Amino acid sequence: MHPTSNKENVSTSDVQENFVRVTRSRAKKTLAGVSIPPTKPSFKQQKRRAVLKDVSNNTSADNIYSELLGGGNVKISRKCLKETKKSAKEGANVAMEVLVDLHKEKSKLAEDLSKIRMAESQDASLSISKDEEITEQQEDGSCVMDVLQVVDIDSNVEDPQCCSLYAADIYDNIHVAELQQRPLANYMELVQRDIDPDMRKILIDWLVEVSEDYKLVPDTLYLTVNLIDRFLSNRSIERHRLQLLGVSCMLIASKYEELCAPRVEEFCFITANTYTRPEVLSMEVQVLNIVHFKLSVPTTKTFLRRFIRAAQASYKVPLIELELLANYLAELTLVQYTFLRFMPSLIAAAAVFLARWTLDQSDHPWNPTLQHYTRYEVAQLESAVLALEDLQLNTSGCTLAATREKYNQPKFKSVAKLTSPKRVTSLFSR
Repeated sequence: MHPTSNKENVSTSDVQENFVRVTRSRAKKTLAGVSIPPTKPSFKQQKRRAVLKDVSNNTSADNIYSELLGGGNVKISRKCLKETKKSAKEGANVAMEVLVDLHKEKSKLAEDLSKIRMAESQDASLSISKDEEITEQQEDGSCVMDVLQVVDIDSNVEDPQCCSLYAADIYDNIHVAELQQRPLANYMELVQRDIDPDMRKILIDWLVEVSEDYKLVPDTLYLTVNLIDRFLSNRSIERHRLQLLGVSCMLIASKYEELCAPRVEEFCFITANTYTRPEVLSMEVQVLNIVHFKLSVPTTKTFLRRFIRAAQASYKVPLIELELLANYLAELTLVQYTFLRFMPSLIAAAAVFLARWTLDQSDHPWNPTLQHYTRYEVAQLESAVLALEDLQLNTSGCTLAATREKYNQPKFKSVAKLTSPKRVTSLFSR
């Protein structure tokens, strides 16, 4: 409280004693016509006033001031006070009702917008002629895809983390962004002279173990691999510095994705102190300059979250095994140099396709909802799904098993052991 604030509270009687009105007639009588300047009370003589509770009513405020200047006493009855409190309470209730109505209108608007978007996408899909629709039917007469069966996975407007109003626009931009900042699919042949795909495979398999030991989030691992491939697409490196590149990229990805990133010394320690702190920091600078500090790039994990959500829409209860198996299959592709030829969104869609087929062979793993949100038809998935199935079955006999051992743990439901009794090739036979 201000030190002079107590001087503002003085009774009304003091106002009458120290501040008397001087009219013209009174001045003539007392001073025989001699005019005097009107006196103003000093600051010490100014009267203290009560704190105003409500000054919204200007007329009432004017009346209060006039009564104070005139020397009157202001009295507020209990009845008036009760009516004031009642009106304030009613005003608060009205304001609350308005807020509730606004929230309902906002929710309704979001639902309507979601329906409009779904209708627009369905209209675009239904724009083909009926003759073309008939050609999409199989020989037994069953229809391959029915656009009207698309489930709206962005209808939850209550959860702000779902970004229901903006999810469609966000993924529109992400699909465009994945075409940019892509590593070369053949940089081993074009750029590198001292390393080969097997060395890259060993490095990333080791980084999977590091991420598991330090309990890093999956996005850190995916971004680490992305940075490694983008660097190697632009700069040749010696094999004895390849591990240095790996830990430096993981350091950058940890700083970007983790709440608490491991320290530089820890990354030096996991290399048995083969590299020093200045060497790691120097490589970090080189990587950031090569990628132009563009770290916000869509990876397979980015698309996988949304595609799994679209896949879960066909189940009454979300299937945890589906999510874990799809993540396992997608993570297997990180060590394989040959999967750089596929788009991240295509790898994510293929992982969901194969995961659904592995868990249930009684029904086709693809449906209108998945086709709508992934933007891939069954025919477009064939090469990626077949290559991914070879990884799942380990037909090449790869001995690097960090990812398999990781997903063999009980916390991941041991999904690495799951395989389908029927090969997925039967779905693509013509």
